[in-house]
Amino acid sequence: MASLISGLAHIGLRSADIERATRFYHSLGFTTQQSLTSDSPQGCIEVRFLALGELVLELYQLPWPGKQRDAASFGIDHVALRVNDLAASQQWVEQLGYPVIEGPTHQPSGRNGVRYFMIAGPDGERVEFSQPL
Repeated sequence: MASLISGLAHIGLRSADIERATRFYHSLGFTTQQSLTSDSPQGCIEVRFLALGELVLELYQLPWPGKQRDAASFGIDHVALRVNDLAASQQWVEQLGYPVIEGPTHQPSGRNGVRYFMIAGPDGERVEFSQPL
């Protein structure tokens, strides 16, 4: 079967301080393409998409009221693979024996957002399958 993956959508970086991370990546030539905030029961989640050429980083900072996090809690969290057919991709990964651990769900980003789901990678990373809408 031919791969349903058409390319890299983005790399997700979990940030302890999204402002500091944004300044760092701006200094390397990235520009902010989009900023989002959403509310969760734990508080406000901040998300920024930064781009340099075709490389896109998704910086996000989760609310951690009253909790300390160690350095291993930050950094690369997931790799997002672009697909053209999310339902077919989900069926494919499930046939491979990889259970979906998140989604499918809609994320409002870009013009119309994306639909995505995630599976677990072998070393704790998450692999996102992302279909632009």
